[in-house]
Amino acid sequence: MDFEQPITKKRSLGKLREAPKTKAKSPEMTGTLRLQRHTAAAILRAFEDSDCAEIICNIAAWVNRDDDGRYLTIEISPKYASRESQSPKSNSLDFIFNGEESRN
Repeated sequence: MDFEQPITKKRSLGKLREAPKTKAKSPEMTGTLRLQRHTAAAILRAFEDSDCAEIICNIAAWVNRDDDGRYLTIEISPKYASRESQSPKSNSLDFIFNGEESRN
């Protein structure tokens, strides 16, 4: 066993899937998040450092598919500065925002 390799922290990931609309205000998607202790601790430190009632966190999503259908893998993380001068790659999220199938 190699004890010199650094321990990799798990990311705080979850899944969002389409949810049946039972009421007008029902969400379009629901899911769960596996919040890792180190992520929660970093977010709590941000609260302590700012002394504010709210902080901004990052959230990211990736489109995936499994035996149960399409879903979004989501990640929450403490706020970090984005890299400058990155031009966004084109992608299609029409299946979410317009009810259309993705072109991917």
